[in-house]
Formats: sequence, structure tokens, C-alpha cells
Amino acid sequence: MKTYKSLEEINQELEIYKLQAQIDKEKMKQNYYEIKDSVSPTNIALDVSLSIVRKLLYGRLFQKLLPFRK
Repeated sequence: MKTYKSLEEINQELEIYKLQAQIDKEKMKQNYYEIKDSVSPTNIALDVSLSIVRKLLYGRLFQKLLPFRK
């Protein structure tokens, strides 16, 4: 446990904690907006579209590399 020698030290420590709390709050806001943007309908649609295109391209690539007989 920390001991303080004056009221000024206590106030200084409290100010530091207050500033750290403000920094943490701003970081949380930034993370919230980043998550909100990444889960937008546009981004979800784009991810699904890219996934479909990849599957189609990989499917064609495998068909050319490993020809199957019918």
C-alpha cells in the first residue's frame, strides 16, 4: 500500500487516475466504432461475395489440376 506525505501527492495521484480513465474511455470508443464499421451490412456482403468468388476460383483451379472423368 502506498503512503502519501501530503495532500498534494494524493491530488496528483488522483489526477493521474482520472487521466488514465479518460484515455481508457477513448480507447473503448475507438474499439466500438471499429467493430461497428466491421459489422456493417456492406462489409458483411463484401465478405460473403469474396468468399463465393474464392470458392469458384479454387473449384476451377482444382478441376484443371485434377481432371475428373465422368
